[in-house]
This record gives sequence, structure tokens and C-alpha cells, in this order.
Amino acid sequence: MPRDERRGGAGVRYCGAVLFSRTAMKKAGRMAGAARARLQNYAASPRFAARVRRNGTIPNEAVALYFAAAPENMYQFEMWRRPLEQLAESRPVFVIVDRPDTGQLVLASSTLPVAYARGTPALEALVTKHKIRVVLYVNQVESNFRMLRFPEPVHIQIGHGESDKVFSVSNQHKAYDLTFVGGEAGRDRLAHALRDFDADRRTVQIGRPQLDHEYPGAPDWPRDSGLRVWYAPTWEADRPSGAYGSLASHGVAMIRALLADPSIRVLYRPHPRTGQISPVYGAADRRVRALLDAGGDRHLVDESDYGWQWQFADACITDISSVAYDWLATGKPLVITEPVAASAHRPPSALLDTLPLLSAEDAGQVRVVLHRLGLDQTRPARDPQLIELAGYYFGDTANGASSRRFAAAIEHAYALPAPGV
Repeated sequence: MPRDERRGGAGVRYCGAVLFSRTAMKKAGRMAGAARARLQNYAASPRFAARVRRNGTIPNEAVALYFAAAPENMYQFEMWRRPLEQLAESRPVFVIVDRPDTGQLVLASSTLPVAYARGTPALEALVTKHKIRVVLYVNQVESNFRMLRFPEPVHIQIGHGESDKVFSVSNQHKAYDLTFVGGEAGRDRLAHALRDFDADRRTVQIGRPQLDHEYPGAPDWPRDSGLRVWYAPTWEADRPSGAYGSLASHGVAMIRALLADPSIRVLYRPHPRTGQISPVYGAADRRVRALLDAGGDRHLVDESDYGWQWQFADACITDISSVAYDWLATGKPLVITEPVAASAHRPPSALLDTLPLLSAEDAGQVRVVLHRLGLDQTRPARDPQLIELAGYYFGDTANGASSRRFAAAIEHAYALPAPGV
């Protein structure tokens, strides 16, 4: 074997070892951080329990959001905060947390009462004392089963975003009495994927209540200062089947292409968990930020509330994630990236089978694609194809229709007979 080939092989092995070492170090750091968080939460538990007791009365026969999650998952709660606060005007609503660090964030961000149930005995006492009627879940974490063991409340999975990602279908859906879905797409997805699951009986279509609310955070960019392109990649995920993120494969090339057009202003919104698993994603995030920072205040790294971007931006570039599906109702230009990971689960999908996906090889052509979709100096026309798809995924979303359907679905849950009746 030639010497330079041997040297190249050694170099490849060396680079792989370095990458493995960095990944292993990051994993060790996450484990150490989790252990530290457990100790801190244990120490903070008495003080937080006292604060919760001072914060307000936990209502009886209420709707409870069970949120047994770490602080990095606060975006899941935030997705439902406004709809739940609105629901609290007609039905009592409160939040159950099982750790002080997450609970402090919920208290700081919401007007909803918070209950603290650190372990099974505390949770059992809470359910029994307050006769909880409905329990909502925004994720599929294992700790949900601590709450699901109680047969009296109606248990409802509501998720934290509509999409065709692998996370939207789980055999765990069978554990809930009901699953709230956006529209026909959610019902069909579960009906086709799960064995012996009666989707007509166990799903309720509520639309997208989040679309009915106002969200702060938009910058004061003059309307004539440029076209606003929103790039919102998802994270790298913690399993091969969920590897939909484009940041490492498409991100830098797309941002460079967008910055080459002086008529474009970029809104970059990385997923809150970007870089937590993969150092490659963390490095890509830093490169994108550096490119945008070089443009001064013309572009924005957005870490504010999610939601104002729907009205503010002229076009959206995203991955197979709930951002794409939320954007459908705007009818404005949408580009969805194609995952490079062969392991990424790609089910049959009305959206993904209709729109062409942007490959990593074509990432540098994203400007051409956007202009072909109607991005120009005037407000883009609403694409009837996207509007039709929005109807399939969410039904009617105009004039508060989703919020009314959500409230009606909660009333339906209250009306269900108790076990044994």
C-alpha cells in the first residue's frame, strides 16, 4: 500500500477517534450534569414545595397538565401555555411538575397554578385529594406512566406539535383514553400505524389552538427593508429514526446562499436542544451564528417566543418538524429539507409526498427555490396547495375555530362516564 494512502488511512482513524472522544466526553458531561441536577433538585425540594403552597390553591375536579420533564423541554410546555391559560377561563387548569428546576420555570412563565409531586406517594395524594378529572400530556416520556396508572381521570395525549415525524406515532398512544390530533392527518396516521387502535373513537380533532394567539418578540424591521426568510431547523434528535435535522448537512450552505442576496434578511431559529447530543450540530450552529453576526443587525438569531414568525416572515425553510406544518396555514413559500440520514423514519405523508424536499447537494440553490415558489419584493400570494394541505392536517383554523374545538374536546372528556359506570 502506498505510504500516502497508509497515512490517509491513519488520518481517518485519528479523526474518527477524536470525534468519538469528543462525543464520549459530551455524553459523560451530560451524565454528570444530570447527576448534579438531581442533587440540586433534592436540596431545593423543601423550599420549592413551600413556594408552591404559597403560590395559589390547587383546584378540585380540574384539568391537570402532567409535565414531568427537565428544563430543556420547557418549549413543550410553552407550546401549550396560552391555549391552557385561555381554557382556564372556562375550566380549572393547573400544572403538575416533579422537579423544582422545571417547576420554577413554569411558575415564572405562566399564570396557571402549579402542584409539586416529587414521588409516587405525593402524586397519589394529589390525585385523591383534588379528584382530578382530566390529565393532559405533551410528550411521551417514561415518567408519564406514573400518572397513567390512576384509572379515574381521563388521560389525553396532546403532543407538542403536528408532524409526520416518528415521534408522532407510538404504541404508547394506546395507554391514553384519548389522543387530541390536529385533523384528519393525525387520525389517519395513528389508524394506519397502530395495531387494533380504534382511531375514530380514540382521537379527537382539535385543529391548532396555538394559531389563535398573539405572540410577542418580532423585531421592528421596516417592511421595505428586505424579504424576511425564516430558517428554523430541528435538532439532531436522540435516536437514529428521528434524525431529521438539516443544520449540519444544509445549514451553512443555505445561510451563505441567502446572505449573498442583499434583498434578504434572515431569521435563524435553532431548536432549543440543538447541539445537546451531537457536537457536529453544535459546531454548525456556531458557524451559522458567526455568518449572521458578520452582517451586523441586518439578520437575527431568534431565541424568543415561538409563533410571531408565522405572520412576520415571508418564507420558511425548515425540516420535517412541526414548524413546517404550522406554516402551512400561512400559504407562504415553504422549503422542507431532505434528511441525509438513511435511518430517519419517513412514513407516507400528504405533505412530504406532495412537496419536493431540498437535498443537501442543492442547499446552495435555496434562493432559486424560494424565488420559484413566489418569494419577491411583494407579499407572496397564498399557495392554494399549502392551504389545502393545512385543511387536511388541521381542519378549519380561521377565527378561533381551533380554540373552540379544543374547549369542546375538553368538555367531551368531562362528559365521559367514570370507570365502572
